[in-house]
Order: sequence, then structure tokens, then C-alpha cells
Amino acid sequence: MSCNLTAARRRIGTVLAAALLALFQCSCERSPAPEAPRPPATTTLHRGLGAEPETLDPRLASDNAALAVLGDLYEGLAAESADGRIGPGAAESWTVSPDGLTWTFHLRPHLRWSNGDPLTADEFVAALEDVIAPDSRAPNAGLLEAIAKIAPAGPDALRIDLKRPLPYLPALLALPVGAPQHRASGDEAGPPTNGPYRLVVWRHGDRIELERNPNYHTTGKVSIDRVVYSLVTDLATELNLYRTGALDLTSEVPNAQLGWIRANLPDELEVAPFLSTYAYAVNLARLPDPRARQALAMAIDRARITEKVTGAGERPAFGWVPDGIPGYTPARFDWHDLPYSTMLERARAMWQDARSRNVAPDRITLCTDVSANHRRTAVAIADLWRSALGLETAIVELEWNVYLDTRRHPGECDLVRLGWSADFVDAAAFADVFESGQPQNTLGYRNRQYDELLRRSRMTADASTRAALLADAEAQLLADAPVVPIFFRVSKRLVKPHVDGYHASPLGHVATRDLRILPH
Repeated sequence: MSCNLTAARRRIGTVLAAALLALFQCSCERSPAPEAPRPPATTTLHRGLGAEPETLDPRLASDNAALAVLGDLYEGLAAESADGRIGPGAAESWTVSPDGLTWTFHLRPHLRWSNGDPLTADEFVAALEDVIAPDSRAPNAGLLEAIAKIAPAGPDALRIDLKRPLPYLPALLALPVGAPQHRASGDEAGPPTNGPYRLVVWRHGDRIELERNPNYHTTGKVSIDRVVYSLVTDLATELNLYRTGALDLTSEVPNAQLGWIRANLPDELEVAPFLSTYAYAVNLARLPDPRARQALAMAIDRARITEKVTGAGERPAFGWVPDGIPGYTPARFDWHDLPYSTMLERARAMWQDARSRNVAPDRITLCTDVSANHRRTAVAIADLWRSALGLETAIVELEWNVYLDTRRHPGECDLVRLGWSADFVDAAAFADVFESGQPQNTLGYRNRQYDELLRRSRMTADASTRAALLADAEAQLLADAPVVPIFFRVSKRLVKPHVDGYHASPLGHVATRDLRILPH
């Protein structure tokens, strides 16, 4: 019989009618209804951050946690590649005058903020003027002190006039402090951004979530759609989250677990040296005698610390500036090549002399932020000071924001943990920290000779002369010992096999835009 669909399209009011209709056994084929288009799969990267940022204002940020997130949210005129090289960012090109004093940056065409507003040269000019203003609160304002004037050079270009040559200016403008400033305050999710990502959620004490910025100039090349930063400060907890699959990338790994990690996750552990020094800054108001400070530095068995306590490939630090900066030969303590037994004898004699002059205490307070790695190092050094100098050390662990405030106002802390990572590949990235009045010089070291050496290094155009002046400044710093360097750090992270594109940058940065998630 032929198939009659008319009856089939009628409303069937009862179950009996439906059963009768089934007896027709219509053999006609119908075209299947078209499926709704499926949205593309969203890729999400879960990262450990190690701490909660103090701020996400690119001009006010100085801690590593904030700088990591801001690297995803903002882009300066220049940008850092995965291997640490500096190239075009929001500016597609730039030129510099023969005398090195005038730079002109040409923006990419049709730049936009994450909310769709046009991004112009004026907004870069306004942001940089805020940073270098006399009343600036930017902790990294000193990096741009050589700027004399900033002005638009048309809607898509700006000109920067310098007081002195600054060959690494693009590297400085790749930092968050060089980010543009939107004219509006933004909504609850934060102001508009111009980087590969925009802020979606900041749940304090829990997580920060970012999503890909559709208005970023090369958003099509950004593989990962969403980033979730976990604000976990305990490295053991972060490791557990990684092991359960809740994290794809850790901020660090606990030193105490390195043996287990090497045995069980050897292909996922990424260790590489980078330009960073682990140290203790000295509260000069409480330890004013340089010989006493030298004794503290000399009594530390750095080989023991790096081999037995940290154990990830860190190198003993007998100076402030790490090896690896092209064209620079770092200064070192004048006793750096002595056997440790000889160092120990000298340290005891100097400490006893300081005690006899009442300029050295019998008990000190060492303040650090909460971290299993920091505590492990502090305990080992306190043990060395006890056995070598008869000095008792109280270790005070502080929550992150309290620790940051303590670096500015040390109070009864005799020493405060100081980790310093280079913002750009140059010895000045370390030397400038201890210049008088520098915002990062939080414990107030001042030495006219040191400042003069820095000033002279900035005025010379000869690279070798400049390097020698910076090395002389470092030698002066080590003689005064306002800081006790302990080791040169390595980056040590766990990275899931499905995270592709990870590279060990000499500056320790890992930008999400350089990563991809492979099928797994």
C-alpha cells in the first residue's frame, strides 16, 4: 500500500489511536532534522600562582604573583617572547635616533581594549606620565627615571625623549609598568585590558579566572580560551592538586618532595636557572654594623644549603648579581673562594668582636612569608648561625600581604626574606634595587659612593666601561652587606604532558599565550 502521511500528521488523542497508526508500517524515509551547530570546545588551563596578588593595577604591582597575572592581562609597547627575547607588542615597530635619546613607537593598526574601545597612543602617554610623575606611587617608577618627556606623534604613534641613552628601553616597556591606561574605571570585573586575556573573576583566597580577549590584535593565535589561577600558598597542597589533575602547571614545587617527584614524575619536572637571587635583606636600624652583617653572611655554608636543603640545582650566591648576563662579570665577596672552615673562623672572630662592641645581638628575628621551601631554608640557616656564632634565631612566618608590608616596615624583624628576579637582562636590573630613594629599596640602604657609581654607569655610552662601573657598585654593596645573598635560584615547575609550548625563560616568566593544550 502507498504511504499516507496525512494521518500521521494528525493529532493523536489517545494511546489506542497511536497504536492503530503504528499498524500502517509506513516505510517512507524522512530526512533527519538538522543538528544545531556545536560550540567549539573551550580549553582551560589551570595554573598554580603560589600567592595572592597584592594588586592587579599594572602601575602599582611589584610582587611576582601580580606580575604573572598582569602579563596575561596587559601588553606594553614591546613584548617578551617565550625564550625571553624582546619584540613588538602593541607597537609593531620603533625607531631610535643616532644619539639614543629619542624613540618613536608606531602602534599596530586598529588596536582595541577588551571592551571594544579604540586604544590610542594617548592612553600609553597618559599611563607612562602617571608612572614618572613626581607624586607617582609606582614601585617600579625608578626603571623609567631616564624618561624626560612623552608625547603623542599622531593617533597611532608616540615619542619618548630620554635624559640619557637607555638601550634596553623596549624591555622596560614590555613590563606591566609600561601598560596603557584606559580612561574609564571599568566594571566590577575590573577595567578593560589590552592583553591576550581579560579578567572575569577574582575570588580572594581562592582563584583568579581570565578569558581570552576577543579584541586582542592576534587573538586567533592564542590557543587557550580560559585561565584559572589557583591562589594556593602551600606548595604541598599545590603538588597534591597537580597530582589529582586539578592543576596543569605549578608555580613551584616543594624542595622536600623533589626526591619523590624525580622518581615518579621525572618527565614532568622542568628545572632551569634564571636570573634571580634568594637572599635576606637586613634591617639596618637593628643591625647597623657592617662587620656583624659580614659575619652573618660568611657563616652560611651555601654548598650545604644548595645540596642538602634546596637540591634543585641552585648555585651558591657569593654576590648579588647572578651569572649569565652578557658582557657583565659579577663582583663577589672578597672571601668567596676560601674553604668554608676558614670562613667559619673569620665569621666567629668578627661576630665576637661585634658582640664585644655591643653592636651584635645574641638573638635575632628572621621574617619570611609562609612557604615550606622558605621555612626549610630558614631553619637550616638558623641552625648554621647557632652552631657557628652561638646566635639564636626566631623564625616568624607571615601571610603574603603582611609579609609585603613587613618588607616596607620591618619593625622588629632583623632580617626579611628577599627574592629578587630580573625584570630585564641587564646588571642594572639588580643594581638599581639598592639606590638611595628607590621604592624597592625598602630597608633603606644608602651609600653615596654606590649611588655615584650607578650615576656614572648611566652616563657612559661605552658598554665595557658601564659594566665595570656596575661591578664596582656591586662590590661596594657586598662590602656594606645590607643584603645576605644565599643562592641563585632555578625555576622548578611541574608541567602536564598535554601542556605544549613551555619554555624556560631567563626571566622566569611563563605567559599563557605561548602555551597550548594538546588532546589528552
